Amino acid sequence: MTTEERISPFQVEIDNNQIAIVRIDVQGKTKNWLPEQFVEDLRDVIGSIIYQQAQGVIFVSGKKKGFIQGYDPEYLRNKTDEQLKTLSNNAQLVMREINTLKMPVVAVIDGGCFGIGLELALACDYRIASEESYTKFAMPQIRSGILPFAGGTQRLPRLVGLQNAVTILLSGQKIGVEKALKIGLVDKLIPASNLFETAYHLLLNRKVQKIDHKNPLDKVKKWRKQIEGNLFIRHKYLDHVENRVWDKAFGNYPAVVKMLELLKEPHFKAGLALEQSALVELFHTEQAQVLMNLKQAERSMKEQYEYLAQIKDIQQVTVLGSGYMGAGIAYLTANNAQIPVRIKDIHPSEIQKALQMCYGLMQKAMSKKQLSHGEMIQRMNLITGGERLVAAKSTDFIVEAVYEKLELKQQMVRESEAYYNENAIFATNTSTFSIKEIASVAKRPENVIGFHYFSPVTKRQMVEIIPHETTSQKAIATAIHFAIQQGKIPMLVADKEGFFINRILTPFLLEAIECLSEGEGIEFIDRSLQEFGFKIGPLAMIDDIGLDIIVKSNPAMIEQLGKRFALPSSIPSLMVDDRKGRKNKRGFYLYDSKGQRTQEDKSIYHTMETIMRNELEAQEIARRCVLRMINEACWCLQDNVIRSTDEGNVASVLGFDFPDFRGGIYAYIEKVGAKEIVHQLRKHAQRYGERFTPCDWLVEKAQA
Repeated sequence: MTTEERISPFQVEIDNNQIAIVRIDVQGKTKNWLPEQFVEDLRDVIGSIIYQQAQGVIFVSGKKKGFIQGYDPEYLRNKTDEQLKTLSNNAQLVMREINTLKMPVVAVIDGGCFGIGLELALACDYRIASEESYTKFAMPQIRSGILPFAGGTQRLPRLVGLQNAVTILLSGQKIGVEKALKIGLVDKLIPASNLFETAYHLLLNRKVQKIDHKNPLDKVKKWRKQIEGNLFIRHKYLDHVENRVWDKAFGNYPAVVKMLELLKEPHFKAGLALEQSALVELFHTEQAQVLMNLKQAERSMKEQYEYLAQIKDIQQVTVLGSGYMGAGIAYLTANNAQIPVRIKDIHPSEIQKALQMCYGLMQKAMSKKQLSHGEMIQRMNLITGGERLVAAKSTDFIVEAVYEKLELKQQMVRESEAYYNENAIFATNTSTFSIKEIASVAKRPENVIGFHYFSPVTKRQMVEIIPHETTSQKAIATAIHFAIQQGKIPMLVADKEGFFINRILTPFLLEAIECLSEGEGIEFIDRSLQEFGFKIGPLAMIDDIGLDIIVKSNPAMIEQLGKRFALPSSIPSLMVDDRKGRKNKRGFYLYDSKGQRTQEDKSIYHTMETIMRNELEAQEIARRCVLRMINEACWCLQDNVIRSTDEGNVASVLGFDFPDFRGGIYAYIEKVGAKEIVHQLRKHAQRYGERFTPCDWLVEKAQA
């Protein structure tokens, strides 16, 4: 398509009241990802507004439930330093032109307002948002290893205060409308149904005036401007933030350091110049390149699975089993997918617990302003429970989440097939058994599929979808569609023992226990892996999953995958001592009544009959655990467990927090190189045993 044929994402219409309505609609995309030439497009809009002497301007999205999704960092690739700096400079200038238009400018926001979209909204005089829970705001650029480059680092602190801005800019996390209103990011919340009309009438009736950002009328803003303009106070606060962040990030994220450095500059123009330089400097860091590749892979993966999931919505769900997992699945179904769901269990008291857990999760979402009280009641009413199967005709998706026992899971298949209609899909949540085995008793095996959630189910973004040999395409598409409805990122995985995430995670966790058995300290082991880049250490991870769960799935793994999955000799004594982690408040760490981790449990050294010697360096502990994981990831490629290394990278980061700045497990393997990995594995095999023997695929790659 030539430049002449390209359709601008900004369409301007000036009505009889001289109000300019700028509709944002990127052609051929489901969401508004601004094109590479968005600066020129915005300049044309401004020219049209000035030429036609508009009295007010409204920026509004032409897409449903979405304002602007962002600007694809892929457009930054292949640009010279000069071109990057020019892009930032031009983006800043065009935002300034919007900011200094003589008439008031209003951003009408319904849905996601992220990255460059939020920078555009900040350049407007007013931001009026829909009060819906799907309307969210974020500056996620830091997650791609770069910073906002259109003036966002300067406008955001001036609007919401330095403290609020630092949280938004450094985390990249989304915030809801209630929080946005509270901190002053938006000026008004209106129901989506009359959002545009309200904004229009505010302009028409001159209820909104042009804002003079240099002289704020608001006393709080004036006072804040003076305080935050004081160099000593500003630097003191940002130094404190830097120390706190460093403790968690260990210097692995250059963009974080650069952001804090940039925010120390209190002057607007100087800050803009630093923002331009930061884009050029950060773009060339290894972390930015790796993070951008990862984000690109994640986006591509989501698009592929959305394409595979083109099938009608699920109407009614039944969850078999009311344990921790079953309750979490019911919550996601009602809260995210907003589908009626029934929890079936033979124990009424367990159903009550599950309903209470769902209610607690919804209350938590309400306290974080992610849900209104009305929405909470509405969604809670979607969840019912009982001892019998009901809704035989309307149920089209069954999720089995019962105890890990093959005969019990097979019994669930038989009962479901006898009761529900012949088109209902049966998804089994298992981490131990093959889906083929579970489906072997089915009359309609084509409707049976694996659905592997991760604990905690409400927090982990990934879900593994496991078809067996005769699972139908319809069942696969329906399962993917349902996972997306639940807010999960689905990934197709082969029906092989441990699937993907558990399979590569288990050796990593077991090696951490081996280190502990040899006399390394609990906190030192976890800290070593956090320094490598994991958010939490392996022993804390085991406490979250439950050591009993790992032990339960272990015999099948040894049988199918070999002795490298053998449990460390100290584990039986931990099981006898009932170390289940967070769920019974005692594992490698102790937990308070709310389930919060307090401190390492020193009595564990006595239980394991080991003396803490701390003979290994942190790097050696990290190397041992990560080598076990890397080797198993290569075994997964050898056994064709996953569809691509890109999907494996995304799954490793979202499934168990493999360090994102390393690009995921396979990107890290590529960087270190097969030759070096094989050398290290052989060295470790001589020292620690055959569990470190490199897989054939890796040896061949090293030789090649």
